Amino acid sequence: MARIKGALNARKKHNRVLKLAKGYRGARSKQYLRSQAESRRRER
Repeated sequence: MARIKGALNARKKHNRVLKLAKGYRGARSKQYLRSQAESRRRER
């Protein structure tokens, strides 16, 4: 049986955060770390 690596789950998490940050300008909607910060601010 093949070893399961973390890439798939990491990608899913990144996509979920990027989807939340849709509509923001520049890196805030394109880069994971920037969009993660924005979506955290949005939740407050």
